[in-house]
Amino acid sequence: MTKARTHLGAIVQRLRTKGERVILEKDGVPVAAIVEADFLEDVLDSLEIMKAREETRKDPLVDWAKIRARYV
Repeated sequence: MTKARTHLGAIVQRLRTKGERVILEKDGVPVAAIVEADFLEDVLDSLEIMKAREETRKDPLVDWAKIRARYV
């Protein structure tokens, strides 16, 4: 993490120009990541979509025959 702090400007430039992602480690253990803001937004949007799909799967299925019989 000390190297990242020292070279933060260069790291950000690499993120912007090459689309790289940087994993920060402390004592050899990954503790954080530096990514482009657009990439992070895409990941968060994808997670929201996946969560919504999972919640939708929990809803009971509609029996269209019963709906038709009741309203038609």
